[in-house]
Amino acid sequence: MPNWEEWSFFEDPEVDAHSAMLQLLPRLVLLKLDGCPKLRALPRQLGEVAASLKELRLIGTNNLKALEDFPLLSVLLIQNCTSLELISNLPRVTDMCAHGCPNLSHVEGLGSLQQLGLGVDMQEISSHWLPQLRKQNQRVHGEDLDVYALSTS
Repeated sequence: MPNWEEWSFFEDPEVDAHSAMLQLLPRLVLLKLDGCPKLRALPRQLGEVAASLKELRLIGTNNLKALEDFPLLSVLLIQNCTSLELISNLPRVTDMCAHGCPNLSHVEGLGSLQQLGLGVDMQEISSHWLPQLRKQNQRVHGEDLDVYALSTS
């Protein structure tokens, strides 16, 4: 979907959004967005309405700047998201992999993170947030964060 720019659940302001949202995406476990270079944002409510969502894969979502507020997500893969700057408030994510995200300068609110895979291209930018994630993991879990290099082949 190379021309997809905006994703929202409701266009009509008369719709009772709260009750309607409870019926949306109740069984969605895995969401993969691949090749959506113009998509600017995920719906603000997606983390709430997709209550079964456990795994999110974002590949080539080049205009996406922030990924926030997915309280039940446990696995996150981000690949070639060149404008992504912020990942925040993903309290149950245990596994995260990232490569090809040269502007990812803020990663926070991942209190359950246990494994982090980083592409070689992420070494410099991750130096802004990786030390804090390591400290958090040591404090919360009493052990070192498992950080490993991703193979690009």
